[in-house]
Amino acid sequence: MQNPEQTRWSVAQRLEFATDRLFWDGSLQREDLILRFGLSPAQATADIARLRERLGPGIVYDVSGRAYVPTDALTDPPTGATGLLAELRLIAEGIIDRAAGILASPPPVEVAAALVRSVDAEVLRSVIRAIRERRVIEATYVSFQRPEVMRRRLSPHALVFDGFRWHARAHDATDGGFKDFLLSRLSESAVGSEAVATAETDAAWQAWRLLRIVPHPGLTEHQKRVVMQDYRMSEGKLDLTVRAAVAFYVKRRLGLLDGHEQRPPREQHIVLHSEIIQS
Repeated sequence: MQNPEQTRWSVAQRLEFATDRLFWDGSLQREDLILRFGLSPAQATADIARLRERLGPGIVYDVSGRAYVPTDALTDPPTGATGLLAELRLIAEGIIDRAAGILASPPPVEVAAALVRSVDAEVLRSVIRAIRERRVIEATYVSFQRPEVMRRRLSPHALVFDGFRWHARAHDATDGGFKDFLLSRLSESAVGSEAVATAETDAAWQAWRLLRIVPHPGLTEHQKRVVMQDYRMSEGKLDLTVRAAVAFYVKRRLGLLDGHEQRPPREQHIVLHSEIIQS
């Protein structure tokens, strides 16, 4: 039996889904809740009554369509545009089922193919456990620079996705520094003793950088306005605050590495105006 806290969470989850379905699909029926959550008709009716109380003038019943529909007063769904697009991407990539999504009938979506680097499940499990328990892992690591296979003693404290590949952010006992280790190059891992170092002593992880991005100065005024709209810039700029440890990855993914400003404006719509060290 669910306790009161679990019950409140379950109801809140169902009401968020119902609001999203109403906003993004443009309609909501009692059957949507019954099918999605396995509710009884009475439970679904009670949820819709709660939803109507919560949304007020944002929801009305369409007699001809036999469904609830949103009004112009409903403007702020729990899942915003970014969240919905992320979900559609997961559906397109086969990570989640279409029936588990917000939309009753998701539109066709194509995702540009990307190469996926294989990560061993046992390695990932070891890394996650070591992070959680603040312990060391010993693993074989294949370096791109060195031909010989090396056994490393690492103290991982975070996972980092650079937009293409997954890394373990870890202290390396061999050279005494923090580095990013590609998960795909780790094998034969085993969790060991207490961590040699933690996130608190990782200076680059604790430090922050403010990346100020602006439209390429070579663009026309019209083109600059389009770019500002694309990136939702305010006052002609976009400020991104990122950890110093991942600043390089962010700049690389956005095409903002050294020399990018020399590329033609039609190819390089944005440039890095400044990089400021945050205290």
